[in-house]
Amino acid sequence: MSGELVVAVGRAHRSGVALSRYFRRLLTPPLPGDGLLLVGFLEGVLGWGLSWLFSQNPGLAPVGLIQSIVLTWIVLTGGILFVGVTYTAPTVRRNRVWLIWGGLNVVATAVNVAALAGTLPSGLLAYAYWHPWLAVMGVGYLVTGLYNWRSPQIRYQERFVYVATGLVTLGLLAASLGPLAGFVTANIFVLGGVLQLVPIGHDVLADAVLIARRQ
Repeated sequence: MSGELVVAVGRAHRSGVALSRYFRRLLTPPLPGDGLLLVGFLEGVLGWGLSWLFSQNPGLAPVGLIQSIVLTWIVLTGGILFVGVTYTAPTVRRNRVWLIWGGLNVVATAVNVAALAGTLPSGLLAYAYWHPWLAVMGVGYLVTGLYNWRSPQIRYQERFVYVATGLVTLGLLAASLGPLAGFVTANIFVLGGVLQLVPIGHDVLADAVLIARRQ
């Protein structure tokens, strides 16, 4: 085995060990901010994935299509709020950005529940299910990217990704009320998954890449 290969193998091993420790730390209570991000990523995979699965195979929906999708998000939203309140570090629980995200998620869930309960005006029902979640992501990502701009906790590259995703999401929401209504409605679960997972995945992956390169 050549010297260069030995060095490369050794570096790959060190990187693997460091990344294993990094992800274990992210998921070990009390969770840091990136740990809660990773939980949010998993929530997105489950939420949008199950929503898409139910929409493509309504027979798999246990309590009706719309009801099953809303129930899925109620459970997942409640779960991540529980994790955020119970298993995160105090600095995370007091972080204003996380508090805003929590409030936005509660509002969107409440709108969904109100729609199912029939307490909303009939003219609003068509906009009471996935539209609030696009609004949550659009506003949430803009807040994440723009809040406390000079703070080193989020690198500028990550801020730009959050801001860009927020603008794209709000633009898509606006377009869904007009010329792109059919396209967005037909592909909402794929679009929602991409919009939620890409910026979060980029944030977590960017840190992982830096850790691997330092080895």
